[in-house]
Amino acid sequence: MNFKQLREFFIFTRKERNGLLVLVFILFITICLDVSLPYILPVKEYDVSKWKEETAKFYAASPPKADTSRQDQIKEDFKGEIDPNKARQVDLEKMGVPAGITANWIKYLQKGGRFKKKKEVLKLYGMTTELYRRLEKFLVLPENDVVLRTKTEPPETSPKRVSVFVRRDTMPGKRYPVKKQYSVVALNEADSAQLEALPGIGSVLASRIIKYRKLLGGFYEVEQLKEIYGMTEELWMRCSPWLSADSTGMKKLEINFLSVTELGRHPYIGFSHAKKMVRQRDSKGKFTEKSDLAFCFSEDSLHRLLPYLSMGGN
Repeated sequence: MNFKQLREFFIFTRKERNGLLVLVFILFITICLDVSLPYILPVKEYDVSKWKEETAKFYAASPPKADTSRQDQIKEDFKGEIDPNKARQVDLEKMGVPAGITANWIKYLQKGGRFKKKKEVLKLYGMTTELYRRLEKFLVLPENDVVLRTKTEPPETSPKRVSVFVRRDTMPGKRYPVKKQYSVVALNEADSAQLEALPGIGSVLASRIIKYRKLLGGFYEVEQLKEIYGMTEELWMRCSPWLSADSTGMKKLEINFLSVTELGRHPYIGFSHAKKMVRQRDSKGKFTEKSDLAFCFSEDSLHRLLPYLSMGGN
């Protein structure tokens, strides 16, 4: 790098100089505000000496001991055993069960709840593991509540269910509807009412079929219905036997004369392919054979599009 090039590196235009001046001015104002702001808005100091004294007293004092004299007295006074399925409020209070858990216990029994095992007491709302361990020695489930079957006693047998299959058409006194038959509908000529009469096709799907038919210019096979949103494979299997497609009334596309907008509206072409087609047509002349479009479409796409193409007599 020579001196001339170095000199041009430090030469600024008028706009660049003005921009640098504005930037320097903004930096100067920012620095001044940062320095003077503590003097303009001084930080307010708070007296926290009393709070520190109270905190020190709190940590210095020993934590108050819990009043467990009543609980210990309850443990010593209560002697005996209680069936958890027959517990009374008085017995639970003597055992040391808190009032809230006692109320939940009584409600559970009143609603028909039963404990099969002592550990099921833990499912009561509010019952803790520590409280259950303290009460476990007072809980007893009598053996009479459990019915034991001896080896000599035969097991109870329930009647076996026998499945009998009877043909519906042989049952007297009942008539079953025969599968409904539909008339075949021409897909390119049908209106909404005719389409809605077919199985599985409602008003929304019928309107979509008609709209898609206009965009395509007609259907040349019934399988094209699968391209419509909402037409599932199961639904197509139900309605396709009653539909027919005739390609004689289809609308053809004069690809040598239509514009990009007119070609791009077709679902099988689109605007991106339409631009390529018109550009190719303008540069190399009209399309004479359908194979001339292979540059733009894949083999499958071209095979699907061919029934809608017309080249002016070809």
